[in-house]
Amino acid sequence: MMNLEALQEKQKRMAKLVVVPPSGKGYLPKDEDIIFSLDIQYVGEDAYVAVDIQSYAGRKWGVYAAQTKAGMEYIPRYFCFREGPPLAKTIRKVIELSTMQPSLLIVDGHGIAHPRKFGVASWLGVELAIPSIGVAKRTLLPYETSPALFRGSSSPISLDDERVGSVLRTQDYVKPVFVSTGHQISLENTEAIILKLSSKYRVSEPIRRADHIARVYAKGETDRRAIFLGTLEE
Repeated sequence: MMNLEALQEKQKRMAKLVVVPPSGKGYLPKDEDIIFSLDIQYVGEDAYVAVDIQSYAGRKWGVYAAQTKAGMEYIPRYFCFREGPPLAKTIRKVIELSTMQPSLLIVDGHGIAHPRKFGVASWLGVELAIPSIGVAKRTLLPYETSPALFRGSSSPISLDDERVGSVLRTQDYVKPVFVSTGHQISLENTEAIILKLSSKYRVSEPIRRADHIARVYAKGETDRRAIFLGTLEE
């Protein structure tokens, strides 16, 4: 039986380490910066992780995929402890093999737009000391207004009278995505980066690529566009 009280205290301690800079401060992207975008799929307790690598300017370096174990069983609101460890393990292995050091992590998930202000993007940012962004297709928190129907429009997601994320329209007349700071980056910059990386579709292109490869791998298939690392040992 999982000790939820201990998990909650750990989540609160780690949440205090999250840095959310003001507008114009914190991580500011440069064209040559390397971005790791991440998605994860599950089959039982097996986690299939994909890491897309590209520069901020758009140069694609490839996608890596690995199989490992989930961090723990699924418990709502503590998802960072299930998803964070396999993501971090895969990131470290990809850094080792590719010799590329990411300047930014983008996670299919949430940052501080979370009931305890500590989603998986924040967990990864704190654990690896790398700026991070969470971008998701669904929200964990209510919001009062929807953005205008045009690309680049946004509306706030708030918790305890503090803005913690944005409902962001990445394409005209399509459903928005939900963006929040993970660690060491301002909310303003999270919006700008996700918009830049979402030139064609609702979901940003590197997250789409990672999602595709993670799903392929979880089905026991391969894709010549990806580098499959096999099973990562404990």
